[in-house]
Amino acid sequence: MPSLISYIRDVFGKLDENHFEVLKVIERNLTRYEIVPREVIYDESGLGERAEKLLKKLNEYKLIWAPMGYEKGFCINYYGLDMLALKALVDRNIIASLGRPLGVGKEADVYDALAPDGRRLVAKFFRIGRTSFRKYERHRTSLLTAPSYLAASIKSAKMEYRALRILHPARVRVPKPVARNRHVVVTEFFQGIELAIAQSLSKPLEILGEIFRNATMAWEAGVVHSDLSAYNILITPEEEILIIDWPQWVPPSHPMAREYLKRDLSNLIKFFRRRWHIGEIPREYLDLVGKICGESLFNAIKRP
Repeated sequence: MPSLISYIRDVFGKLDENHFEVLKVIERNLTRYEIVPREVIYDESGLGERAEKLLKKLNEYKLIWAPMGYEKGFCINYYGLDMLALKALVDRNIIASLGRPLGVGKEADVYDALAPDGRRLVAKFFRIGRTSFRKYERHRTSLLTAPSYLAASIKSAKMEYRALRILHPARVRVPKPVARNRHVVVTEFFQGIELAIAQSLSKPLEILGEIFRNATMAWEAGVVHSDLSAYNILITPEEEILIIDWPQWVPPSHPMAREYLKRDLSNLIKFFRRRWHIGEIPREYLDLVGKICGESLFNAIKRP
């Protein structure tokens, strides 16, 4: 299938307000209907049978689909949801254009973007469902439940945006949030490479200490990442850290919060020892999280 950028270039400018109204009707009725009947679309759009021509075009543009046949009704797909989110962000003067992809992952696509005043932004489009949804549900059972891929993506974006709005004012090293609509989170521009693929670090032990400090600050602000790893910690050109991918966060009151934090930090310690051959962890680093995770963390990671 074509890229999102290709779709925007080819399709977005062809859509008028009536196309978007039909998309909105299908979107909001998916909680009531597995497949939204055309009669419902006719009625709620206020367009009556005039909506038929619009449905044909939206189907032609691959923004909706008819899983049980054209006569039964329609569902919106990711491209349709993309168009609705982008329309809302454009109308709010958040985004003026999208640029090149910055990263494609299992659960999200990330794009360079521009604000109307020319500022660079990052737009993250959640794409839950690239892997098995059943596998996704098993992995996220206690963290995120949703009836469909689209609903899961919207909820993921909502969770991530909420976390960033808590953490950035608390000076945790995260991207600065700008806006969210549906399954899209917009932040100020950031750059860096995943810690997992960094080829060199001048002071790996100090970077590990910075991770511990930020994990502690996040806890104090009321957020536990719960899936922290070398793949969602970025290293900037200045060798500062930036922690990304927060949709699965839990509050410290969650019954597993301490276990998640202890597991994540223990795994990061193992990574640093394997990759950067660090030795004993300074007591000052352990003290940062000692009151949260207890002596069991000390025993697990203080020595090689």
